[in-house]
Amino acid sequence: MIVMLIIGVYIIVNLSCAGYFLRRRRDTFNPVLHLLFPALGTAAFVPALLTAAGIPAFDFVSELSAPVSYAGPVVGVWMLIGIVVLVVLLRRHPERVAQTGRIHLDDALEPAGEPRTGAAQR
Repeated sequence: MIVMLIIGVYIIVNLSCAGYFLRRRRDTFNPVLHLLFPALGTAAFVPALLTAAGIPAFDFVSELSAPVSYAGPVVGVWMLIGIVVLVVLLRRHPERVAQTGRIHLDDALEPAGEPRTGAAQR
């Protein structure tokens, strides 16, 4: 289950890279870095995700036996629950979702050699 989650997160991060640079950082968007490489990374990890889940979509993937075969549905339900929670939060408390996104943003960087002032000093 951990392998499926890690690969799923990796694929989501790859896909969100293009969305981020197309919506928020258009001025620094590079099609090779922000579209091609994430797409290639996603394509490379899809067979690994299917293999970890035991979904025989390719000749080299075999079905998993019980109880390991339950991991795919468990992870799928877990991810669906996460999506439902996100949708509920977006509808009821959109400011909380926005605040979560701001946690990981850096303040504007000061030019080298200039002292930090105000709240940036803390």
